[in-house]
Amino acid sequence: MTHVSEMEARSFWGNDDCDFSFSKSEGMSGGILTLWKDSALSVVLSFSGPGYLGVKVSWRNNFYYCINVYSSCTLSLKRSLWKELVDLKEKYKDGDWLLGGDFNAIKKRSERFGTSTSANKLEWREFSNFIEDVGMIDVPCKGKKYSWFSANGKSKSRLDRFILDGNIVSSWGVVGQFIAQRDVSDHCPVWLVVDKEDWGPKPFKFNNEWFNNKDFTCFVEEEWKAIKVSGRGDFVFKEKFRIVKDRLKWWNKVVFGKYDLEVEEGVGN
Repeated sequence: MTHVSEMEARSFWGNDDCDFSFSKSEGMSGGILTLWKDSALSVVLSFSGPGYLGVKVSWRNNFYYCINVYSSCTLSLKRSLWKELVDLKEKYKDGDWLLGGDFNAIKKRSERFGTSTSANKLEWREFSNFIEDVGMIDVPCKGKKYSWFSANGKSKSRLDRFILDGNIVSSWGVVGQFIAQRDVSDHCPVWLVVDKEDWGPKPFKFNNEWFNNKDFTCFVEEEWKAIKVSGRGDFVFKEKFRIVKDRLKWWNKVVFGKYDLEVEEGVGN
Protein backbone atom coordinates (compact mmCIF):
# COMPACT_ATOMS: atom_id res chain seq x y z
CA MET A 1 0.00 0.00 0.00
CA THR A 2 1.24 3.50 -0.84
CA HIS A 3 -1.40 5.20 1.31
CA VAL A 4 -3.48 4.36 4.39
CA SER A 5 -6.57 6.42 5.12
CA GLU A 6 -7.88 7.25 8.58
CA MET A 7 -10.86 4.96 7.96
CA GLU A 8 -8.59 2.05 7.03
CA ALA A 9 -6.39 2.58 10.08
CA ARG A 10 -9.40 2.59 12.39
CA SER A 11 -10.72 -0.58 10.76
CA PHE A 12 -7.41 -2.33 11.62
CA TRP A 13 -7.60 -1.01 15.20
CA GLY A 14 -11.25 -1.88 15.76
CA ASN A 15 -12.61 1.49 16.99
CA ASP A 16 -12.16 5.24 16.57
CA ASP A 17 -9.85 5.74 19.56
CA CYS A 18 -6.65 5.44 17.54
CA ASP A 19 -4.10 7.41 15.62
CA PHE A 20 -1.40 6.13 13.30
CA SER A 21 1.81 6.69 11.39
CA PHE A 22 2.49 5.11 8.00
CA SER A 23 5.49 4.53 5.73
CA LYS A 24 4.54 3.53 2.18
CA SER A 25 5.66 0.33 0.51
CA GLU A 26 8.22 0.06 -2.26
CA GLY A 27 6.67 -2.25 -4.82
CA MET A 28 5.01 -5.21 -3.13
CA SER A 29 6.68 -4.87 0.28
CA GLY A 30 8.18 -2.50 2.80
CA GLY A 31 5.05 -0.71 4.00
CA ILE A 32 4.94 -0.11 7.76
CA LEU A 33 1.95 0.92 9.86
CA THR A 34 2.09 1.87 13.55
CA LEU A 35 -1.15 2.39 15.51
CA TRP A 36 -1.74 3.54 19.08
CA LYS A 37 -4.58 4.33 21.44
CA ASP A 38 -5.12 8.03 20.89
CA SER A 39 -6.56 8.79 24.34
CA ALA A 40 -3.74 7.01 26.17
CA LEU A 41 -0.64 8.85 25.00
CA SER A 42 0.63 11.90 23.16
CA VAL A 43 2.82 11.60 20.07
CA VAL A 44 5.60 14.18 19.96
CA LEU A 45 6.99 13.35 16.52
CA SER A 46 7.08 10.70 13.82
CA PHE A 47 10.17 9.82 11.77
CA SER A 48 11.23 7.14 9.32
CA GLY A 49 14.07 5.72 7.25
CA PRO A 50 14.80 2.70 5.09
CA GLY A 51 13.45 -0.27 7.05
CA TYR A 52 11.94 1.51 10.04
CA LEU A 53 9.16 3.84 11.19
CA GLY A 54 9.47 5.56 14.56
CA VAL A 55 7.33 7.62 16.90
CA LYS A 56 8.39 9.53 19.99
CA VAL A 57 5.56 9.42 22.52
CA SER A 58 4.84 10.97 25.89
CA TRP A 59 3.22 8.51 28.31
CA ARG A 60 2.89 8.78 32.08
CA ASN A 61 5.34 11.69 32.24
CA ASN A 62 8.05 9.82 30.32
CA PHE A 63 9.25 9.87 26.72
CA TYR A 64 9.54 6.65 24.69
CA TYR A 65 10.96 6.05 21.23
CA CYS A 66 8.95 3.21 19.64
CA ILE A 67 10.52 1.94 16.42
CA ASN A 68 8.59 -0.35 14.07
CA VAL A 69 11.13 -2.38 12.06
CA TYR A 70 10.68 -4.04 8.67
CA SER A 71 14.18 -4.98 7.54
CA SER A 72 15.34 -5.83 4.06
CA CYS A 73 16.52 -9.38 3.30
CA THR A 74 19.78 -7.98 1.85
CA LEU A 75 22.69 -8.04 4.31
CA SER A 76 24.15 -4.72 3.15
CA LEU A 77 20.80 -2.98 3.75
CA LYS A 78 20.49 -4.68 7.15
CA ARG A 79 23.88 -3.29 8.09
CA SER A 80 22.78 0.20 7.08
CA LEU A 81 19.60 -0.16 9.15
CA TRP A 82 21.49 -1.40 12.22
CA LYS A 83 24.02 1.42 12.02
CA GLU A 84 21.31 4.06 11.61
CA LEU A 85 19.38 2.76 14.63
CA VAL A 86 22.53 2.73 16.77
CA ASP A 87 23.32 6.31 15.71
CA LEU A 88 19.75 7.48 16.38
CA LYS A 89 19.70 5.99 19.85
CA GLU A 90 23.04 7.59 20.66
CA LYS A 91 21.70 10.95 19.47
CA TYR A 92 18.32 10.94 21.21
CA LYS A 93 18.75 10.09 24.89
CA ASP A 94 15.78 11.90 26.42
CA GLY A 95 13.61 8.77 26.50
CA ASP A 96 13.64 4.96 26.64
CA TRP A 97 13.78 2.97 23.41
CA LEU A 98 11.70 0.05 22.17
CA LEU A 99 12.45 -1.69 18.86
CA GLY A 100 10.03 -4.25 17.46
CA GLY A 101 9.15 -5.92 14.19
CA ASP A 102 10.58 -8.05 11.41
CA PHE A 103 14.39 -7.86 11.62
CA ASN A 104 14.83 -10.56 8.94
CA ALA A 105 17.77 -11.89 10.94
CA ILE A 106 18.48 -14.45 13.62
CA LYS A 107 21.02 -14.47 16.45
CA LYS A 108 21.94 -18.16 16.49
CA ARG A 109 21.43 -21.47 14.67
CA SER A 110 18.62 -22.63 16.96
CA GLU A 111 16.42 -19.74 15.75
CA ARG A 112 16.17 -21.25 12.27
CA PHE A 113 14.97 -24.67 11.09
CA GLY A 114 14.69 -26.38 7.72
CA THR A 115 17.16 -24.30 5.67
CA SER A 116 20.92 -24.29 5.33
CA THR A 117 22.47 -22.12 8.01
CA SER A 118 26.21 -22.58 7.40
CA ALA A 119 26.48 -19.50 5.16
CA ASN A 120 24.82 -17.13 7.63
CA LYS A 121 27.20 -17.19 10.60
CA LEU A 122 28.57 -13.73 9.75
CA GLU A 123 25.05 -12.27 9.76
CA TRP A 124 24.27 -13.94 13.12
CA ARG A 125 27.33 -12.37 14.69
CA GLU A 126 26.62 -8.95 13.21
CA PHE A 127 22.99 -9.01 14.37
CA SER A 128 24.07 -10.03 17.88
CA ASN A 129 26.69 -7.26 17.81
CA PHE A 130 23.99 -4.78 16.78
CA ILE A 131 21.90 -5.67 19.87
CA GLU A 132 25.01 -5.22 22.01
CA ASP A 133 25.99 -1.94 20.31
CA VAL A 134 22.52 -0.45 20.71
CA GLY A 135 22.67 -1.35 24.43
CA MET A 136 19.26 -3.02 24.60
CA ILE A 137 17.80 -6.32 25.82
CA ASP A 138 16.34 -9.16 23.75
CA VAL A 139 13.99 -10.42 26.48
CA PRO A 140 13.28 -14.20 26.64
CA CYS A 141 10.77 -15.72 24.26
CA LYS A 142 7.65 -17.47 25.55
CA GLY A 143 5.16 -19.63 23.70
CA LYS A 144 6.17 -20.66 20.17
CA LYS A 145 9.84 -20.76 19.21
CA TYR A 146 9.58 -19.45 15.63
CA SER A 147 7.74 -16.41 14.27
CA TRP A 148 7.95 -17.03 10.50
CA PHE A 149 6.92 -20.14 8.53
CA SER A 150 7.36 -20.96 4.84
CA ALA A 151 4.30 -21.74 2.74
CA ASN A 152 4.96 -25.50 2.90
CA GLY A 153 5.74 -25.37 6.62
CA LYS A 154 9.15 -27.00 6.19
CA SER A 155 11.19 -23.90 7.02
CA LYS A 156 10.77 -21.64 10.03
CA SER A 157 12.74 -18.88 11.74
CA ARG A 158 12.52 -16.39 14.56
CA LEU A 159 12.66 -13.21 12.47
CA ASP A 160 10.38 -11.06 14.62
CA ARG A 161 11.17 -9.79 18.11
CA PHE A 162 11.20 -6.91 20.56
CA ILE A 163 14.43 -5.32 21.81
CA LEU A 164 14.03 -3.06 24.86
CA ASP A 165 15.89 -0.62 27.05
CA GLY A 166 16.62 -2.09 30.47
CA ASN A 167 14.57 0.63 32.16
CA ILE A 168 11.45 -0.48 30.23
CA VAL A 169 12.04 -4.09 31.30
CA SER A 170 12.28 -3.14 34.97
CA SER A 171 9.70 -0.33 35.20
CA TRP A 172 7.01 -2.03 33.10
CA GLY A 173 7.60 -5.49 34.57
CA VAL A 174 8.36 -7.12 31.20
CA VAL A 175 8.88 -10.86 31.66
CA GLY A 176 9.25 -11.90 28.03
CA GLN A 177 7.81 -11.81 24.55
CA PHE A 178 5.10 -14.20 23.42
CA ILE A 179 4.84 -15.60 19.88
CA ALA A 180 1.17 -16.35 19.18
CA GLN A 181 -0.54 -18.40 16.46
CA ARG A 182 -0.48 -17.29 12.82
CA ASP A 183 -3.59 -16.02 11.07
CA VAL A 184 -3.48 -14.79 7.45
CA SER A 185 0.22 -13.90 7.44
CA ASP A 186 3.29 -16.11 7.21
CA HIS A 187 4.50 -14.23 10.30
CA CYS A 188 3.11 -14.74 13.80
CA PRO A 189 2.06 -11.84 16.03
CA VAL A 190 4.50 -11.11 18.85
CA TRP A 191 3.39 -9.62 22.16
CA LEU A 192 5.31 -8.15 25.06
CA VAL A 193 4.33 -9.99 28.25
CA VAL A 194 3.99 -7.67 31.25
CA ASP A 195 3.23 -9.53 34.46
CA LYS A 196 5.18 -8.88 37.64
CA GLU A 197 3.79 -12.08 39.14
CA ASP A 198 5.14 -14.30 36.35
CA TRP A 199 8.91 -14.09 36.69
CA GLY A 200 9.41 -17.84 36.89
CA PRO A 201 12.58 -18.76 38.81
CA LYS A 202 13.48 -15.69 40.83
CA PRO A 203 16.99 -14.19 40.78
CA PHE A 204 17.30 -14.59 44.56
CA LYS A 205 15.27 -15.53 47.63
CA PHE A 206 12.76 -12.94 48.72
CA ASN A 207 11.11 -12.66 52.13
CA ASN A 208 7.65 -11.14 52.27
CA GLU A 209 8.34 -9.90 55.80
CA TRP A 210 10.63 -7.23 54.33
CA PHE A 211 7.54 -5.31 53.22
CA ASN A 212 6.56 -4.92 56.86
CA ASN A 213 9.51 -2.57 57.30
CA LYS A 214 8.64 0.98 56.23
CA ASP A 215 12.22 1.66 55.03
CA PHE A 216 12.51 -1.38 52.74
CA THR A 217 11.14 0.09 49.49
CA CYS A 218 13.16 3.30 49.85
CA PHE A 219 16.30 1.28 50.58
CA VAL A 220 15.92 -0.83 47.41
CA GLU A 221 15.13 2.19 45.23
CA GLU A 222 18.11 4.17 46.52
CA GLU A 223 20.51 1.24 46.18
CA TRP A 224 19.32 0.45 42.64
CA LYS A 225 19.78 4.06 41.50
CA ALA A 226 23.22 4.28 43.13
CA ILE A 227 24.64 1.25 41.29
CA LYS A 228 26.72 2.22 38.26
CA VAL A 229 27.50 -0.58 35.80
CA SER A 230 28.72 -0.21 32.22
CA GLY A 231 28.21 -2.62 29.34
CA ARG A 232 25.46 -4.24 27.33
CA GLY A 233 21.90 -3.77 28.56
CA ASP A 234 21.25 -7.35 29.65
CA PHE A 235 24.66 -7.52 31.40
CA VAL A 236 23.96 -4.28 33.30
CA PHE A 237 20.53 -5.57 34.35
CA LYS A 238 21.98 -8.89 35.61
CA GLU A 239 24.85 -7.23 37.47
CA LYS A 240 22.55 -4.75 39.22
CA PHE A 241 20.41 -7.64 40.46
CA ARG A 242 23.52 -9.41 41.75
CA ILE A 243 24.72 -6.30 43.60
CA VAL A 244 21.28 -5.60 45.06
CA LYS A 245 21.18 -9.18 46.33
CA ASP A 246 24.42 -8.64 48.26
CA ARG A 247 23.19 -5.36 49.72
CA LEU A 248 19.90 -6.95 50.75
CA LYS A 249 21.86 -9.58 52.68
CA TRP A 250 23.53 -6.80 54.65
CA TRP A 251 20.22 -4.98 55.19
CA ASN A 252 18.50 -8.20 56.27
CA LYS A 253 21.21 -8.82 58.88
CA VAL A 254 21.06 -5.26 60.25
CA VAL A 255 17.26 -5.08 60.46
CA PHE A 256 16.27 -8.66 61.28
CA GLY A 257 19.54 -10.03 62.66
CA LYS A 258 19.65 -12.73 59.94
CA TYR A 259 22.26 -12.92 57.19
CA ASP A 260 21.08 -15.68 54.90
CA LEU A 261 18.11 -15.24 52.58
CA GLU A 262 16.74 -18.74 52.87
CA VAL A 263 13.01 -19.03 53.31
CA GLU A 264 11.83 -19.53 56.84
CA GLU A 265 8.67 -21.15 58.04
CA GLY A 266 5.69 -18.96 57.25
CA VAL A 267 7.66 -16.61 55.00
CA GLY A 268 6.93 -16.29 51.28
CA ASN A 269 9.47 -16.95 48.56
